Amino acid sequence: MDQSFFRCKKVLVIDDCAPVRATVKGMLQQMGFEAIHVAKDAGEAMQKCIDMPFDFILCDFNLGDCKDGYQLFEALKKQQLLAPLCCFIVISAESQSQIVHGVIELQPDDYLLKPFTAPALEERICRAVRHRIELRKVFFRLFEQDYAEATRECDLVIRTKPDYALQAMRLKGELLLKLGQYDKAELFYQKVLQQKPYSWARLGHALSCFYLERWEDTELELVDLTQFGDTKVEALDWLSRLYVRHGRYQLAFETLSKAAVLSPKNISRQKTLSNLCVILGHTEAATRIAGKIVQGARHSIDDTADNYLNHARALVDQAKTASVMDKAVILQNAGKLLDALHKRFNVDALKRETVILRSRMSSCRGSIKEGRELMQQIQDLSLDDLTIDSCMDAAKAYFELGDLYSSQICIDRLKTMLYDDDFLTETQCIMLQLEQNKHESLKQQIKQINTEATDAYRLGQFGRAVSLFCETFDYMPTNPVIALNLLQAMSKSAGVTGEAINYARSAARVLRQNQLEKSEQERFEKYVATLKKTQPGLAQVQL
Repeated sequence: MDQSFFRCKKVLVIDDCAPVRATVKGMLQQMGFEAIHVAKDAGEAMQKCIDMPFDFILCDFNLGDCKDGYQLFEALKKQQLLAPLCCFIVISAESQSQIVHGVIELQPDDYLLKPFTAPALEERICRAVRHRIELRKVFFRLFEQDYAEATRECDLVIRTKPDYALQAMRLKGELLLKLGQYDKAELFYQKVLQQKPYSWARLGHALSCFYLERWEDTELELVDLTQFGDTKVEALDWLSRLYVRHGRYQLAFETLSKAAVLSPKNISRQKTLSNLCVILGHTEAATRIAGKIVQGARHSIDDTADNYLNHARALVDQAKTASVMDKAVILQNAGKLLDALHKRFNVDALKRETVILRSRMSSCRGSIKEGRELMQQIQDLSLDDLTIDSCMDAAKAYFELGDLYSSQICIDRLKTMLYDDDFLTETQCIMLQLEQNKHESLKQQIKQINTEATDAYRLGQFGRAVSLFCETFDYMPTNPVIALNLLQAMSKSAGVTGEAINYARSAARVLRQNQLEKSEQERFEKYVATLKKTQPGLAQVQL
């Protein structure tokens, strides 16, 4: 390509070292670039990308103490600030496997190691731009998320441009998987592999087998692909997911841990790893990983309040099984996290999330009353805009307070939220099932207690019936049937304790707040009238 081609192109050079910026700028000027922009850090680079589209971006991996090149590239992609034909080239003096694997995951147009010469830079830029130009219609369709049309454009490149057919074939395979056309994808990858055993094609074929539930073929292929640098991390990811599908959670955790070591900046992978710890009951490890996520996400697009909340949630889960002394320290650390959260993010927008967490902390300390009072603060607020993690936390909070009814509402809500087909969502579904199993176990326990209470009432053992119905009401404090049975037993009992008075008041409140059938309403009024007449302690109590 001659200098006239580059003269009208806009290029952005991002490096925290002024002499390097000057050197690279000089090389670009020799190539013919005139519209050369520079940025010393990710923040300045982001603003420049917002202000104008660039044709080329040359970005150093290490950008000082704030956002690095990986995080910047990730943010630009997610916010669609890269034009369809923009060539993004990562420049770095680092050749560590963690950096290389991380960069590979994001798929820049190229990766150039320092030091480099002007001819080497020109060669990489020319190669990248030719690739973009020859596949430009594919990239435009990808930018528009029109994957079906992008697939057809790939077919056209494969037929008419043999020098770029290989790149088009790779994109086509990925698109077939994205479109859910797994049978077609398998046949396509088989044809490619007949030409040459490309590692990317082998990986694509393994993923086709995964979705077609040919588990043995998938595992054999993925295990082999973990031996190659360009497929190692992704193969480990999918191998771990395969193990999860078969309930081999410990092996899944060990496998995904290897991927996380190789490429630690992937936040979604770290969250999935933390979830696997929860599934395995490794609460301390889950806490440790959640803490890493908070630190690792700083300055990235994934730096959100949810990271702090998830770390605090992990601490609460850990505290539940800790010793008395350790519990106090762990809960104190959770409180500090919430304080830090309030300093960095909008407190008002996070009111429900923090209240739910503080309620769980109170329950963990044994302060059930305090926990319930906290949850009453948000009882009128909708669950519709809660995140998956927050809704799961609410389900746990209500469960720990004995409110199975409200907990089940959260679980039912979660079932409608968990629809994405990814590894993170898959682990969340398993966590949800574990919570559901707890519910079912406790429901059976409650059913047994309720049966004993009913039998005691029929036998005229009204005091025992009251005690048992109170126990059931503790677990399901919003259930109107149990509340009505409790008042009925109390109306027959010879004496009501001070503690029972509180139960009677709570039961009456539940019944007033519910739309009762006519017969139920008549029973409710009858029991209240009887209690006020027969129980001196309740005569002045508002029921």
